[in-house]
Amino acid sequence: MKPKYLLQTIVLLAVLFSMVGNAQSVQAQDPTPEIVTREFTFWDGFFYGYVDSTRYEKWPIVFTETNDFSVTVIPTSGDLVPLILLLDQNEVEITRGTGVLTSTQPAGIYFIQIQPESGGGSYELMIRRVDRDDFSMEVPSDNLNLGDVITVTMYLNNVPPEGYASAEFACTYPPTLIEVSNFVITDLFGIDPATAIFGPQGGSFIVAIAGSNGQRATTSGPVFTFDVEALQVGQATIECGIRVSTGDGILIDLPPVSVTLTISEVIVDGTLAGQVLAAKPVTVSLYYPDTTLATSVQADVDGTFSLTAPAGSYTVVATASGFLNAEGPAVITAGETTTKTTVNLIAGDIDGNGVIDQYDAMTIGMSYNTAAPDAADLNADGTINVLDLEILAANYRATGPQDWQ
Repeated sequence: MKPKYLLQTIVLLAVLFSMVGNAQSVQAQDPTPEIVTREFTFWDGFFYGYVDSTRYEKWPIVFTETNDFSVTVIPTSGDLVPLILLLDQNEVEITRGTGVLTSTQPAGIYFIQIQPESGGGSYELMIRRVDRDDFSMEVPSDNLNLGDVITVTMYLNNVPPEGYASAEFACTYPPTLIEVSNFVITDLFGIDPATAIFGPQGGSFIVAIAGSNGQRATTSGPVFTFDVEALQVGQATIECGIRVSTGDGILIDLPPVSVTLTISEVIVDGTLAGQVLAAKPVTVSLYYPDTTLATSVQADVDGTFSLTAPAGSYTVVATASGFLNAEGPAVITAGETTTKTTVNLIAGDIDGNGVIDQYDAMTIGMSYNTAAPDAADLNADGTINVLDLEILAANYRATGPQDWQ
């Protein structure tokens, strides 16, 4: 082979090997996870997200003063084991935790980054201020409707360095107002702790937990949860006391805590429907007994209407330009549809004073062969003339409002 062609061959092979090598190195690189910025709207609320190997989520938070706080992440789907990172405003890591993170930080800007320690899936997140109380009880809302079910979470805070070997929670509640069930123990006292639950019965229960095989609670966090169902209207107070042991055979009383739940009756809407006939667009309005407007709706072209309001007694009024009003009682039943009888509005009340008389006829005369005012165009043909006067005359001296049963 001539030297010229040999050199060309060597250069070509070098380029090919270089391209193959680069392609392999690119394929070997792990994709950089996308970091999605989310937003908190309030403390002590539940927020929801999703992370996996390709997606992390970052929640910014601003402190205007020093705060003791905890972040709890509970997987809700998949095989996610959540890792929580606390970052400063430059996104430099301050601390981390698996599932639960507690910290005290001064005023400033921070980020809470959620990523998988392993696996991936959806999660539920709560960030809450931690009072210096050593024991707390958290509810997602203290305002309930009848039949609502919420989950109450019991927390141990400011756990000392030596930890707790066991804890005993004794709680009371009004059994006529709420029902307690579904106790779930966390792993704060280690994996597979020994537990004893007495009740609930007669408005009280006791939950006792001890770390097994030398395990103990060494960090702050949730200890157990239970469900509460609202049974009756009223205010239900759950009061709990707690005693803890560091393993020396002595029980230490911590300050008790309580939460009051306000239970309200569920207000269920009903529907009022019917048909109002007129040559003009019709508005149907619903008024409370004190004459305050509850709601209103414009009827369809064929006069049919449907409106929704809380169960109760009302006055319903149908109006159309140039027509006497129709008015009658309306009783709306929760979850049901009440149908009014079909009503034909009476045409001719052009000045809207509830009487069809010569003053209405005078308006037609003064507006003859025009299109305004709209109230005088009783047949809605765009021209005010004798045909409208004819309609008025058919209802002459009629007064309103019409009775609408």
